[in-house]
Amino acid sequence: MYKDTLINQFLSICDLHADTTALQTYTEELSYSELKHRVSKVSDYLTATGIKPGERVALVIDNSINYVIAFYAIWKSGAIVVALNAQSKFHEIEKLINQCQSKCILVEKLDDKNKKSLKSSGIKTIVLDDKSITDINIWKDEFCNQANSDSYEANESTLAQIIYTSGTTGNPKGVLLSHGNLMCNTRDIVKYLNLSSADSIVNALPFYYSYGNSVLHTHLCVGAKIILTGSLAFPQQIVNDMRKYEPSGFSGVPSTYSLLLTRSDWKDNPPPFRYITQAGGPMGKKLTEQLIKALNPDTQLYIMYGQTEASARISWLPPQSLKSKAGSAGIAIDHVKIEIRDEHGDKLPAYAKGEVYVYGKSIMQGYWNNPHATQQVLNNGWLKTGDLGYLDADGYIFLEGRNSDMIKVGAHRIHPQELEEVINKLNFISECAVIGIDDEILGQKLKAFIVGDESKANLLEFKKHCNEYLPAHKIPREIKWINELPKTASGKIKRYKLKS
Repeated sequence: MYKDTLINQFLSICDLHADTTALQTYTEELSYSELKHRVSKVSDYLTATGIKPGERVALVIDNSINYVIAFYAIWKSGAIVVALNAQSKFHEIEKLINQCQSKCILVEKLDDKNKKSLKSSGIKTIVLDDKSITDINIWKDEFCNQANSDSYEANESTLAQIIYTSGTTGNPKGVLLSHGNLMCNTRDIVKYLNLSSADSIVNALPFYYSYGNSVLHTHLCVGAKIILTGSLAFPQQIVNDMRKYEPSGFSGVPSTYSLLLTRSDWKDNPPPFRYITQAGGPMGKKLTEQLIKALNPDTQLYIMYGQTEASARISWLPPQSLKSKAGSAGIAIDHVKIEIRDEHGDKLPAYAKGEVYVYGKSIMQGYWNNPHATQQVLNNGWLKTGDLGYLDADGYIFLEGRNSDMIKVGAHRIHPQELEEVINKLNFISECAVIGIDDEILGQKLKAFIVGDESKANLLEFKKHCNEYLPAHKIPREIKWINELPKTASGKIKRYKLKS
């Protein structure tokens, strides 16, 4: 019997499976009872320091046991989780925590310069364990208090989480997800994957990202085990972990599987999974065929489609339909409806191509403090996804790209305007345009076209500037100097011209 919110479900599961391993790393195993105890201690501390229900708490921690503890502790206190990429530059993180008016930030590491900036803004700062920083709250020092069992009683309509996503304008938008949104989507995923307390997963997806967020909640929701493995920078180590821990499942984006198939010995000795899932963008026919060929005969592959604005998942392709519906992203999950509409918003018949609209209990509440952007994509509960495609006669969806300039690099959705604003700050650059070009590993990689003074010194300065102001996945991998950018009569860049 499911509870009405994921935090209540988690606390119930912790009692039901008290001695079962919830989280495992290379150095530690944590049972559900111990996880609940630590969550309660952190929750009590947040409450004692003045964090109130409905306030935003930023979480800037890499995948770890501490991330999970902090996440569920924020929920237990009644606050709203704002999980951010710990690898982002500090100015990007600061921009988002100010935008959502965060009252507190739990951060893995922080230098003195950034600490002063946070203190001056009045944001309560908690650092995991860095004794070199003075006059600031340290995780291990603060959470030695006695834990109690009280928790804030949220309901389905209570706001639970803000997940930031790059919008079509290039400005990050905070997707508002209620406890009801997340609980509904989690239950539907658990159902079609047949997840139970007997399952376990080696996880390589970042938890701050919608797909990783879903993996976290679906497994803790049923009492399964999550094994926190190493970085995808070392694909062979991940495959070694799969064989060592023998998990029942694994989840990845297309670039994940491309790396594992080309830079490890996965194909020589396929891990004995019960199932694996793929989402985070379309997987090419060639890679799909290679993956299916490299799977253990008993392993089921689930192709899935979703958006952050839909809590994670919109559709899934039953493994038995992989061949008969090749290229499809599957059928709508329970509690979700899918329609294809034309430019006027009118519903189209089967096989007619148009924009994908979705409706259901897992659709977001809107964007944080951005009513204009919300009105652009939400209409009477229907989400205008920006994706293009069609439905066949059986209700299977086939996607055919984005109705925007969004670039998909591995698991990351990147808008070029965000990068162009950073690059154009260099005084020797008149203007620039960034596009995505095909890449065998990542699906796409970034290429910058620059109008300006070309020289070796300027190229070095460009690289230094990008490294300083952009995270690794947002740095262009190819650069081309050109005399002018192709534009329309109104001055808009013709990106398709650059791609050709």
